[in-house]
Amino acid sequence: MKKNILLFSIPIIVVILLLGLSFNKISEIDSKRNDIINIEKELNFVSSELEIEKLFSNDLNLANDELKIWIDRGNLQSKFWSEFINKDLNIAYNHSPRSSSSINTEINKLLSYLSRTFDGRNVKLGNSQPSELFFSTQDLTKEKKYGFGFSAYDGFWPSFNKSEANIILIQANIVKEICEFLLDSFDLGESFTLLSIKREAAGSEDKKHIGDSHYVNTNQTTYLRDGKLVASHVFEISFTGKTRNCRTFINQLRAPYSLRSLRVMREEKTDTENQSDSVNNEEAGESGILPIVRDISSKFTLEIEYVYKSESSLHNRVSKILPVGSDTEKVEEILKQFN
Repeated sequence: MKKNILLFSIPIIVVILLLGLSFNKISEIDSKRNDIINIEKELNFVSSELEIEKLFSNDLNLANDELKIWIDRGNLQSKFWSEFINKDLNIAYNHSPRSSSSINTEINKLLSYLSRTFDGRNVKLGNSQPSELFFSTQDLTKEKKYGFGFSAYDGFWPSFNKSEANIILIQANIVKEICEFLLDSFDLGESFTLLSIKREAAGSEDKKHIGDSHYVNTNQTTYLRDGKLVASHVFEISFTGKTRNCRTFINQLRAPYSLRSLRVMREEKTDTENQSDSVNNEEAGESGILPIVRDISSKFTLEIEYVYKSESSLHNRVSKILPVGSDTEKVEEILKQFN
């Protein structure tokens, strides 16, 4: 009996052991399967991260290539504006700050010098009519007070701050050079009229007194400074003359001058000129010869920009638009590459 029990119990024990071992292996297999699944997920994640890294790497390479292009362009722009400003001859760049009282003296000297120079060339100033043989006392007084853009300060000097006064002196010296260009555009003894010279207000105090000499951009003229890369002064000069005079004047406006606008208006003919032209045209028609086109005087109005400073560093401009949390060290490293 015992043998029979033992005989039956052994297989049962073996089965139980095998079942236990099987369950143990199953749990191990499940654990390994879970490990494999986790590893597979990690591999997929790493693979996707690598793809993203490749994309970022490509973007970085493209960005570096573009950076090199923009660095070259930036350096070329910097070189261009540096040459355009012409520091050796630039009036504003070479200006040394002076006191307001000494500037007042300089302005008076300048107005006196220009008046004598233009009077010596018999140049008509302002809107006086060249055809008038006699001038009223009022006209003579007005002509004597012609101020070349600074008539308000002929014998009068407000309490300017030092900065505003120095800007006025810079403008005055530029106007002096423009007037010299104008005189050089006409032959000695050749008559013409300087109608007006206008300038921008140097500041709030100057704006109160500048009067008719105040230049305001009413023609939507574009300036070089509109790109925020340079600083400049703008002037408007209006004079009468012939085309060759205007051409000669424009040819003298080399850097740092820039001609921004030119308007030409034919002068109105007098009755005598109209009758003369009519007779000439009739005679030409009868003879079959085309009339000769004369170089008729015109009124020229030019808007001139004088550049005196360029943005040599992008640091200030970039710092204003840099988002919070940006890698400032990397930005500084990039900006240093722009000369």
